[in-house]
Amino acid sequence: MSRSQASEVKSQENVQTTEKAVKASTREERRESATMKSTNKPAARRTSKGPSSMARLRNNKAGRFVYDAYYELRHKVTWPTFEEARNMTIMVVIISAVLGALLSLVDFGLYHLFILVIGGK
Repeated sequence: MSRSQASEVKSQENVQTTEKAVKASTREERRESATMKSTNKPAARRTSKGPSSMARLRNNKAGRFVYDAYYELRHKVTWPTFEEARNMTIMVVIISAVLGALLSLVDFGLYHLFILVIGGK
């Protein structure tokens, strides 16, 4: 690397550091102006020193359970579409009807077997 190239690299580094210094100074000025604005206003005071009612509710076991159940239903459960819900409902109705008919036949058969065993009509 020649001397002219080295001096050019150094001048570029100096420009970059001065740009960083300017950015840092403006950042500091913004922070100072923000603190000046916030010091002009009186701070809002809380009347209670303890945690909020929602924080207390989330910290006990029952409140934590309700909060976790809500969170899970809201964010983790994949809800079915209308078509999926309709199809599943139809299947439940059909399976319930088939099982009801099957249990009716078994009940009818066992009733007549019982009557036959005890010597009824």
